[in-house]
Amino acid sequence: MSYEPQKYPLPEPSPVPGCAECLSLGTARRNARSTHDYSAVTDANVLLRRHLAEAH
Repeated sequence: MSYEPQKYPLPEPSPVPGCAECLSLGTARRNARSTHDYSAVTDANVLLRRHLAEAH
């Protein structure tokens, strides 16, 4: 088995249509970006990736 390192930066995860949690995280990310709070943008991306892995 070969290991291929992750390429960075990762693309932003996409919210699943019709999912309230995805919508909430996507909105939080958009609001953070609009205020130039890129730490919060990263946090929202991490939470959205985690949610996608666990719920979808």
